[in-house]
Amino acid sequence: MKFLKFILPHLAVAMLLGLVVLIILDERNPLMNFLTGTAARVYMLTMCIICITVIAGHISEHNK
Repeated sequence: MKFLKFILPHLAVAMLLGLVVLIILDERNPLMNFLTGTAARVYMLTMCIICITVIAGHISEHNK
């Protein structure tokens, strides 16, 4: 459990930076359609789940 509390915030930040890069690339070259494919949707859904897990962990830790 301690491993997940350590790794999930770092994973969320790394995935968020990756999403920022995808958004910038999609703005610079809209014909590539980086954010409209299935892989991008799975990536964003995974990032949202990880972020919700991190936030829930921090809230539960704060309420103790």
